[in-house]
Amino acid sequence: MARNGFTTLWLMPILVGIIFLIIGLMARSEALRSSWYQQTVADNMASSAATVLAREMNLLAITNRALFANELAIAQLLGLASWFQMMKDVADRSAMASSWIPYLNAITRNIANAVDNFEEPFQQILQGVLYFQRMVTTAIRATQWYARISFAMTLPKTMEQILAAHDVGDEPIKWQLLHAPGLVPVPWLWWTFIPAQASGSDNQLAHRLMLESLDPFSKKRSYEWFDALQIEVEKAGGARLHEDSSGSWSWQSMDTVSIHVRGLLDSDEYPWGDGATYLGEEIESVGAKDFGRTRKINPTATQWGVADQVEFSGNAQPFRYFNRTQLDPADWPAVIVVLPQAVAKASVVYSRPTRWFRRSDSKNEQANLFNALWQSQLKSLSQLERVLLTARVGDAHEKV
Repeated sequence: MARNGFTTLWLMPILVGIIFLIIGLMARSEALRSSWYQQTVADNMASSAATVLAREMNLLAITNRALFANELAIAQLLGLASWFQMMKDVADRSAMASSWIPYLNAITRNIANAVDNFEEPFQQILQGVLYFQRMVTTAIRATQWYARISFAMTLPKTMEQILAAHDVGDEPIKWQLLHAPGLVPVPWLWWTFIPAQASGSDNQLAHRLMLESLDPFSKKRSYEWFDALQIEVEKAGGARLHEDSSGSWSWQSMDTVSIHVRGLLDSDEYPWGDGATYLGEEIESVGAKDFGRTRKINPTATQWGVADQVEFSGNAQPFRYFNRTQLDPADWPAVIVVLPQAVAKASVVYSRPTRWFRRSDSKNEQANLFNALWQSQLKSLSQLERVLLTARVGDAHEKV
């Protein structure tokens, strides 16, 4: 009996120790579970914040392309107007030249009359469409500004909604959303990351992109209409984007057609049609490569076109958009979410899948704000970010 009692007393400390060990393991397990759960919450919050930034960048990319497309539409409309003016001249001069030819004179005169009757409504329709295009441009630019404001205001609300969707207990959890490397709260640096740009102060970027975006009709409308014996009928034309010293854009367009009679040593030009239109500043001079090389192909008809321009109401305006030229991977924006027991980082990344969206030149596309190919991706913290966040948390504890 005594031995059994002695044995029981000897085992009691061991049993108590085992019980405390089990309780400690359970508490540690609960702490680990809470920590891992908070890490999941932090990952979701960081990924969602980066997704919001990516969506804003994609919206800016889409609207930037829309602005260029709208400018291209203006160039095409002016091209139609100058082409119509040229064809009106061709019809009138053809009717005059064939007035002494029976039967043919009636046909050409009816064509000329039909073109004359259609001129006024055609001009009114074009003017109305151009007004509409300017309104669309204004609406797109307003959309970009609204997006810059609304997306930044959406971030805190989105973070709260994600946190509320997780079971993190009854006590409210404090969280922070920081710009990487973790010094400044979001969205203060985000306002300056994508600045507002305007032609004239963007190193000619918008101007070059616009010229590269021109369709064949707007870029060059020069070809041969007729070539037989010693007679050639040459058609020339195209659109031109004129940018003044302040960066304001004016669209100009010209179309000419001339009959060239070749001689032994030279040829004579007989202008047969010309048309010139502009929106903004009028055409003052024509370079050798302007308007489909019309000055070289039909020099006299080009002079007549410059002397008889048609103006469409509208002032020259700078091309305004949002863009950032430095978008190397090291410059891609990233956010850091800080919870009491977890930290997570997510970045905005640019990727063009070559499997579905292969470039025509087969080159790898650099990150830009003209294609909506931005997405979010979780990232690991750098050593610098770990040091800064540790110091930040230490300062917060000292204040408490």
